[in-house]
Amino acid sequence: MPDHHSLLLVFTMLCAALFALPFVPAIREWRRPTDSAALPVPPKHTADIDHFARRLHADAQARLGRVEPSGDEEFDLIAPDAPPVAWGAARARLLVCGDVATDASILAFQPVYVDGSLRAGAGCAFSSLYATGDIELGGSSKLADWAHADGELRLGHGSTALRRVSAGKALKLSAPCWFERLHAPVVRLGGSACTRAEAPSMPWRPVPRTATYAALAHAVKRTPTLYMVRGDCSLPGHRIYRGSLVVTGFLTVAPFTTIVGDVKARRGIVLGKGVVVHGAITCEQSVDLQLGALVLGPVVCEGDVLLGARSVVGLHDALTTVSGRYIVAEEGATVHGTLWAHEIGMVKRA
Repeated sequence: MPDHHSLLLVFTMLCAALFALPFVPAIREWRRPTDSAALPVPPKHTADIDHFARRLHADAQARLGRVEPSGDEEFDLIAPDAPPVAWGAARARLLVCGDVATDASILAFQPVYVDGSLRAGAGCAFSSLYATGDIELGGSSKLADWAHADGELRLGHGSTALRRVSAGKALKLSAPCWFERLHAPVVRLGGSACTRAEAPSMPWRPVPRTATYAALAHAVKRTPTLYMVRGDCSLPGHRIYRGSLVVTGFLTVAPFTTIVGDVKARRGIVLGKGVVVHGAITCEQSVDLQLGALVLGPVVCEGDVLLGARSVVGLHDALTTVSGRYIVAEEGATVHGTLWAHEIGMVKRA
């Protein structure tokens, strides 16, 4: 009959085996890895607007022998002057060495990498497109997944960018155009879009008078630099306010007023002609930036955003974000950074 010490030893070994059992798969994977490759990331599940462009660029540069192998360098080579039918017949990713310039429409169902610039006529359609130079597509063109140009990217009137479009220097969308996510140091919306520095001067206005939120009806001081107004609120024109403001109702800012701080309102925000906000705009329902308004910080709205003619968001050296369910931009609006329309965005004719 086993003695007490033998039973204790057997019990201890069984407990140790049961304790170690969950670690066996981890130890086996550590000794002989079976899942070392990167997992595919669906286009909707990455926050970086140029994530897929960078991956295609790395593969193409490896195929050209300019960088270390990426492990996925399979491309079909196509000549820059190939007929349009050759683009649509490809069964693998396309690599073009040289500039493409044609007035014909190009239909490409496979990702396209152009080691140079691409200019094509109206009615083009690409699933994915990358160019190390500029991209210019004629009217009624369509980008199904994404597109990126290291230089400038220009879309003709009636074009659609369904997913994400980015550029290293500038994006220009003629009116009308439809988009979802755009990113560039300068995003010019419509034919006459311009940066704040390039915009024609606004009509003369008197020097704004210093004002305080404390004089507003129903204003409550929360901190030395933050006031809250319960209900609707209207800021008079030609004033300068310093500090941030939270409004539980609708906020209207009259023309040529400057706010040095952040602004938040629940029901909606209207920035009148020539209003300047040195901070962020946050709203639950709608934001309306009228003619010549300037916002230096992000514009984040759960509802709709209207960017009026010659309105500017961000600066060339201080990129920011405009985010809303629907974004409508009038011709001449400019954004420095990212536009993200969660449903659909539109560049509207004047």
